[in-house]
Amino acid sequence: VGKIGIVDADTVDASNLQRQIIHGTSTIDVSKCESAKRRIEDINPLVQVRTYEEEFTAASAMRIVGNGFDDDDDDNHPYDVVVDGSDNFPTKYLINDVCDIIGVPWVYSAILAFEGQVAFFNLDGTGPNYRDMLPTPPPPGDVPSCAEGGVLGVLPGTMGCLQATEVIKYILGRKEGLLSGRVLTFDAMSMKFNDVGLSRQPDREVITELIDYQGFCAGHKAKAADAPTTASATQGRTMDEAEDATDDTTVTGPEFHSVQPKECLEKLSDGWSPWVLDVRLQTENDIVQLPFTDKVSPHRTVGLHDIPKDGDVLVYCKAGVRGKKACNRLIELGVDANRLWNLDGGIMRWQKDVDTQMPRY
Repeated sequence: VGKIGIVDADTVDASNLQRQIIHGTSTIDVSKCESAKRRIEDINPLVQVRTYEEEFTAASAMRIVGNGFDDDDDDNHPYDVVVDGSDNFPTKYLINDVCDIIGVPWVYSAILAFEGQVAFFNLDGTGPNYRDMLPTPPPPGDVPSCAEGGVLGVLPGTMGCLQATEVIKYILGRKEGLLSGRVLTFDAMSMKFNDVGLSRQPDREVITELIDYQGFCAGHKAKAADAPTTASATQGRTMDEAEDATDDTTVTGPEFHSVQPKECLEKLSDGWSPWVLDVRLQTENDIVQLPFTDKVSPHRTVGLHDIPKDGDVLVYCKAGVRGKKACNRLIELGVDANRLWNLDGGIMRWQKDVDTQMPRY
């Protein structure tokens, strides 16, 4: 492999290191693009690396993939193959549609808990793709986030090696053994591989333009021009830090309050004494919690029995998304929205803005 492009707008955090093995302690707080570039060049200085320190969105994807590595040359061409390192449905549908429009193959992977999947999509422009496997995204909330379901630390490396194998086979022209037309599944607990057949659907919609993929995965479509050009919904984080790629918390009724960590600290210092509800899992609370937490109740099952009948309630989770869902659920159950305060950015924002000594995960 002579030229590699890397797209990532995030920076390396210590919590990444047990599974994102291209990074190390020496590059904590360095951009992930730069960290990966340094490691690749350390392994093989003959490999050329191009970095894109930006979000891969409907506004940038066609340029990145279509213009290729040498986009400043007159004879530039698209990348030969795209490798999916994403962890959310909107990005996977975006990768699929960009590659389908441009005619570039891509190697898919997905992981959760102890299981993973790998497939080779859009081979020669005619092979099955992601929309053949998953024509429509699952309803928001049906699939646990990484924060809820977890992921075995070595699993991303296992699936990444399988993806790299597929890329090398494709570059060498050994197409007969590629994972095109089948999805390879891996169960680390039973240490078993299986594959499932996949065929191109004859009635599959022809992709001619990009859409709002956050909206699509939340249940509605929009033109790419209406799509956000930054990952505001995840605040620049990956799925396991932002909990859910799609923030399907649009409020149509009474709105709860949102409070920044520093503002929250000031209110607490001035005598504010809300009931503090952690809507993460107990296992997450065991790792790190606000020291004044009153109760832990996962957002999917939070109910009236989890809060007092009167007074303000401060709700927090890891990054703010589950907190919003919990507030909406409580409002649906009859709680006055004016009582509810969601900690914006969750406990990870609190760690960043208020108490940097708190553990991250």
